[in-house]
Order: sequence, then structure tokens, then C-alpha cells
Amino acid sequence: MVRWLVRAAAILVIVVATLVVLDFAELLVPVGPDDTASMATTIPGCKGRVLAQGLTYKWSDPEPGDVVAVHAAETVDGNFVPDKDADDRTLVLRVAAGPGETIVGKAGTVFVNEIKFDDITTKPFPEVKVPNEQYFLLGDNRSVAVDSRTFGPVEGNTIFAKVFAVYSPLRDISFRLGQFTGSPPGHIDCH
Repeated sequence: MVRWLVRAAAILVIVVATLVVLDFAELLVPVGPDDTASMATTIPGCKGRVLAQGLTYKWSDPEPGDVVAVHAAETVDGNFVPDKDADDRTLVLRVAAGPGETIVGKAGTVFVNEIKFDDITTKPFPEVKVPNEQYFLLGDNRSVAVDSRTFGPVEGNTIFAKVFAVYSPLRDISFRLGQFTGSPPGHIDCH
């Protein structure tokens, strides 16, 4: 019995140490986005939590459609903006366009290089040619999302992980992060 308890304790210590190292190296990161309403309904609008992994972007670039975690800073007026040097805030958004691509919102739709990006109803926004090494990020809840339409394209080095699962609340556990279609849910009341 004592031998079994020692083995169980050793396994627990190894698992916890591994998770701490993976989190510190941003290879497996539990994320509670600071602006959860931007990705509703893909990520629950109130207290949604996700798991992200940073290994993919060590060898490849973010792709359109990826849901990504971005380092951010809080401004004096309470908004969040991407900032590669900040690590106290996190935004979770979807990559819509990459370096050299052109993106525009017109007629309720987003177009990337004149090809329809998705079926989420989106207010018009001006055409943007994404600079080298930058990405245009959109929230799925387009009617209230704080995203590249507000702060512009983001530098690739602010994106630190690819989101692959929703783990909280428990009733919303999912590995499917595909976009929904239609009108965004809008304002989320968490009270």
C-alpha cells in the first residue's frame, strides 16, 4: 500500500511539474481571455476558458481560420490592445488574413483577396492590405468584438499560441472551434 502511494505521489509530482514547464514555455497554456465577448458563441461569452498550445507557431505561421491567443495590454480607458511585450492580458481572436492579403467588410460579409471568408454577418469596414509579418484578427461576435477593425493588423510575434479547446464552463467543453453562421449574438450580459 505504501509503495502504491509513493508511486501515485511521484506521478502526480511529475504531471504537475510537466504542466508548469509547458505553461512557462507557452507550449500548453490555459487561457481566460480578458475580452470573452469577442469570440462568443465559439467561446462562451461569460467566463469561457480555453486551452492553447504554443508549439505550432514555433515552426509555422498562423493560418486563416486559426483561433489564436495574443499578448495584450490594457489601455487607460479599459480597452485591450495587442502588445508583444505585455503578458498580463490575453485576447483570443480568429486569424482572418495574413501578410500581403487584402481584407474588406462589405455587404454584410468579410472578403479576403476578394473571396468570401465566412458566413458571419459583419458591418462594413474599409479595405486593409495586411503588412508583412502581421495578421488581421477578427472576433466571431463581430457586432461587439474588439479586433483588428479597431486596433489594426497585429505583429506576428504578439500571437503566442493556437487555441484548440474550450474547457470551461464544463457544459461547453469542445474541441470544435469552427465559425458559426449568421448574426453574431451581440452584447453578452454576464450578471
